Amino acid sequence: MQWPDETAIPGFRQATEEYLSEVDALSASFTALIAESLDLPPTAMDGVFDDPQQHKLKLIKYPPPPSDQTSNGAGFQGVGAHKDSGFLTFLLQATPHRGLEVQNKAGEWVSAPPLPNTFVVNIGRALEALTGGVCTATTHRVSLREEHFIDADGKPLGPRYSFPVFQGVSMDLSTENITLVVPDHIRDLVKDDKVKSDAEATFNKMFKTSIGEGTLVARVTSHQDVGQRWYPDILTKALQGQKDFVSKQ
Repeated sequence: MQWPDETAIPGFRQATEEYLSEVDALSASFTALIAESLDLPPTAMDGVFDDPQQHKLKLIKYPPPPSDQTSNGAGFQGVGAHKDSGFLTFLLQATPHRGLEVQNKAGEWVSAPPLPNTFVVNIGRALEALTGGVCTATTHRVSLREEHFIDADGKPLGPRYSFPVFQGVSMDLSTENITLVVPDHIRDLVKDDKVKSDAEATFNKMFKTSIGEGTLVARVTSHQDVGQRWYPDILTKALQGQKDFVSKQ
């Protein structure tokens, strides 16, 4: 059964579908604005999406870390450092917990605390690849240190909840059917050769056959404990590919 029993969670399906509908409209506006910022027509990226677009909503609960957690610099593991595989991610931090961290170009981790009535919008690997690195995918993680579950008065906040919506491109998209051409004067804004190379490597890996295969690889490497259990061969190959890429830099 796709939806929980209405008597168990009254209004859950209606609220979820209405929320997705609103984010769908927001994502369409963002897509047009991104195209225009690249000096392209607002409809330039329409061809990379399915009709209707496919979005994925995750309802995530992070329980407070155990009191005997082992400190490893980032605290009890929430989600390891990664880039989302899709086009854009619209994240609602539904509770006042801190813990979301974003890596800047200097390699430093910067806190992204929740702000009322706002989304965190992450650029994904697909958008980075499509634009040749002009739009750089956001490296981020979730750190679940104990202090992130306590408010300013020292009272426990309980579990952390976050609701990301992942805007995905067509799963059948490949190099043969991509027509997006970013103007040279926009590409010239990317001065970091490593960013360009990373985008090109991402593009080649994710779009050699189809975005669907690249998405699976991204999921497996983002959640390596699950990947090791269910897709050990894919995980081993993906991690080796990452090592080979780094060694060439």
